[in-house]
Parts: sequence; C-alpha cells; structure tokens
Amino acid sequence: MGKTLDTLIAWTPELAAGFLMNIVISLGAMALGTAIGMLVGLGRNSSRDWLRRSCWGVTQFLRNTPSLVLLFYLAYMLPYEVQLAGMTIPLPGWLKAVIGLSMPVIGFMSDNVYGAIRNIHTDQWDAAAALPLSHYQTMTSVILPQATPMLLPPWMSYFAVIVMASSTASMVGVKEILSSATVAMESVSDPALVIPMYFYVLCWFFVFCYPFSHITRWFERRRWR
Repeated sequence: MGKTLDTLIAWTPELAAGFLMNIVISLGAMALGTAIGMLVGLGRNSSRDWLRRSCWGVTQFLRNTPSLVLLFYLAYMLPYEVQLAGMTIPLPGWLKAVIGLSMPVIGFMSDNVYGAIRNIHTDQWDAAAALPLSHYQTMTSVILPQATPMLLPPWMSYFAVIVMASSTASMVGVKEILSSATVAMESVSDPALVIPMYFYVLCWFFVFCYPFSHITRWFERRRWR
C-alpha cells in the first residue's frame, strides 16, 4: 500500500498537467459550442422558414449523435495542418478535441436558447412590437437579456459533463489525465496500481465537478426568489 501511495504522489505533477489539459479542452469546447449554439438557437426562432428548419435539423443531429463518434470523425477528417495566407498553421490533437467536443455543446445550447426564448412571456413580445422594434432589436434589447439568466444553471451543469467527457481526448492522442495515468502504469509495470490509479483519476474529476452541482442549485434558488 505504501509503495502504491508513493507512486501516486510521485506521478501527481504529471497527472495535474494532464488534468489542466482536460480543463483547457473543456473550456474551449464550451466557448466555441456556446457561441455557435446560441446562433443556431436564435436561428430556430427566425421568421425565415428555411433557416428555422435548417437549425432544427442541425440541433437534432448533434443532440442524437454520440460525442465520441463526432470526436473520432473530426480527428481523422481534419488535416494535421492548414495553409492560410502563405502560412502553415498546425492543427494539434487538443484543438481537434475542442472542435469535436463542441459539437454536442452546440446542440445543447441550441435547445436551451430556443427554450429560454419561448419561455419569455408574450407580453414582452407585444410590448416590443408596439414600440415598434425590428425583430433583431427585439431579440437583442428585450428578449435575450431576460432569457440569458435562464441559460446559466444548465450551462454550468453541462460544463461538468464536458469536463468528464474530455477524457475521451486521450483516444485521439491528446496527453490529458487519462493518458498520463496510462503512461504511469506502463512505466511502473505494477498490476496492483491499476485500480488505485484509476480511482485517483476519478477523484480529480469528482473534486473538480462536484461543486458545480451546488453552484447550479444556488443560481436556481436565486432565479426563483
């Protein structure tokens, strides 16, 4: 037991560096997915029928496709580098993981933006129409400021989900905490280390993600006061 504990302590800096990569990937995926997902959600509320149907189709596809499948597909579809304005820009594995994990976030945010907008009372729409405001002005000045607080609690919950899903990035060559744990076990070559090492990795995810459930409930209580 003492030897196992010493091994875990010795590899903690390496695991911490790997877990930092998990967080970076998760933040990148949430930022990219939130930005695009909000646009898709707004498109579902558009007065243009073709745009509304297209955004609905994108949402359904991304909401019903496993994130691991999307991650693998993008990892092998995207090139290792791209040429832009005469410069060679590399596309590292972590960037591909960010793009892949942002796909389910887009579907999630689209659904939440669409639902939040639909939850705004019709009186707000009528008041904006009476001013009169354009559809764009109504969305940006009246509807979205009221809908945005509804998006924060589910966004935080989904961020915790994406942090846990970021461990799949190891399957496309990203050195995150799970791949670091695998390297540690291969280096030590001790079968007794497998269960303690994976439990240690589990604890990293639990300690980081568990507070988000309390923060989410706090935001929910504030919203309904």
